[in-house]
Amino acid sequence: MMLIKLAWRNLWRNRKRSIITLTSIAIAVLLAVSMRSMQLGMYDNMIKNVVGSYVGYIQIHGRGYWEEQTLDNALQITPQLRDKVQSIPGVKHLIERIGTFSLGSRGDETKGVMVSGIRMEDERQMVDWDARLLKGELLPPGSEDILLAKGVARFFRADVGDTIVLIGQGYHGMSAAGKFRVGGIVDMKNPKINSVSVFLSLPVAQDYLSAKNVVTHLVIDKAENADEKQMLNRLTTALDTSKYEVMGWREMLPELEQTILADSVGGLLMVFILYMIITFGIFGTVLMMTQERIFELGIMMAIGMKRLKLILTLIYETIILTILGLLIGIALVLPIMYYYHVHPLQLGLDQAEVMEKFGFEATVPFLFNLQLPLTHALIIFIISLVIALYPVIRIWRLNPLEAMRSK
Repeated sequence: MMLIKLAWRNLWRNRKRSIITLTSIAIAVLLAVSMRSMQLGMYDNMIKNVVGSYVGYIQIHGRGYWEEQTLDNALQITPQLRDKVQSIPGVKHLIERIGTFSLGSRGDETKGVMVSGIRMEDERQMVDWDARLLKGELLPPGSEDILLAKGVARFFRADVGDTIVLIGQGYHGMSAAGKFRVGGIVDMKNPKINSVSVFLSLPVAQDYLSAKNVVTHLVIDKAENADEKQMLNRLTTALDTSKYEVMGWREMLPELEQTILADSVGGLLMVFILYMIITFGIFGTVLMMTQERIFELGIMMAIGMKRLKLILTLIYETIILTILGLLIGIALVLPIMYYYHVHPLQLGLDQAEVMEKFGFEATVPFLFNLQLPLTHALIIFIISLVIALYPVIRIWRLNPLEAMRSK
């Protein structure tokens, strides 16, 4: 305890130097954690918008469907298939969808659209559809209305109550045609999905496509802490792979994973540069604290103070300085993380346009996770312990007589 008190007093013998070091550590934590929180929050938002609400974390298709996405490669739903899938640990929800491309028309306007047949009560278990509803109502049970994504509604200049005509090809070459009232308009939180998506109730879509009891996708929503790779392996083992194919979102959307990976590498490089700066900052402080006190250390050793106690005192000084800086940095960054988690950053016009071209929402929510600042604080703490080896080596090799002559 006495050595800790001595270390504390030694730190404030040169207040300006200690305050500068504290500030540099706190700013390093603030910048590193803010940067990673912003990056990871953006990735999490991408995955939730594109994966969670579009392809799902895992999908099951009929064999060959993903390569050639036609209704003829769709799969028949059986109770045995449902039971097998739902028996796999980690499966939270099992959602049936049927999807195909059709030609949409209203007045003189025509556009290719992606028609998705869904059960709204099942979809709501995975995604908050009420938050996406802009006008009208979602598809209640028994509804024969159509739900338009806002980009499609804007193209057709359609509002609730208007009529959209769909023409396409149904199951096994059957003709598909139908006239549907617009029941609601939704925002899918992704520009590309908004520009092509329309939704029907699953039974209505199956009737439109002459595809009773047929679906193109079985979408699996996993439990929060479930291991996605384990689930994929178990599903592949449990199902007949000559009839079904099981795919994770990384396989279905490799470009999304590559985008995240490439951006993450750039972010980690910036964090590494920050760590290098803070390493030299702490080392500079420790070097000065040691060199300035060589004479003092020699005197203390000459009057009988053991080397080990001197070493511990300087180590305590480094640790106290680092911990104080880390605590200040964490105290500063937590409110920022929380605020921008609740109120995401809205990108400017040019940046928003670039993001939307890549199919991502032009908002950047921060990830609020206590593990993030603690991880970066631990890394900086380990760096400080490594730096503390310098005074250990310097004192261990110190000759008291030479030290006293250095004055």
